[in-house]
Amino acid sequence: MATEGVSDRVRELAQYRGLGESEVIQQAVEKGVETLYRDMVISKYLNGDLSRDEAVDELGIEVVDDVDAAKEAIDEDVEWGLHA
Repeated sequence: MATEGVSDRVRELAQYRGLGESEVIQQAVEKGVETLYRDMVISKYLNGDLSRDEAVDELGIEVVDDVDAAKEAIDEDVEWGLHA
């Protein structure tokens, strides 16, 4: 994405929300960091660097349950593929 495109989007968001452009940028950075942090915690949990309880403390039970279900589905698919 070109820099002009980002600037245009920031301006449009600021106008739509009645905020200053710097506030829009701050919110974008905060959301991005939250997403990156969530992804890191999930990775640490899946790699065994965090216990399930620690992951639940950081992410909430719903997210950890979703991660567990997705991992189980992937593991089943891999197992099926290995024996197909």
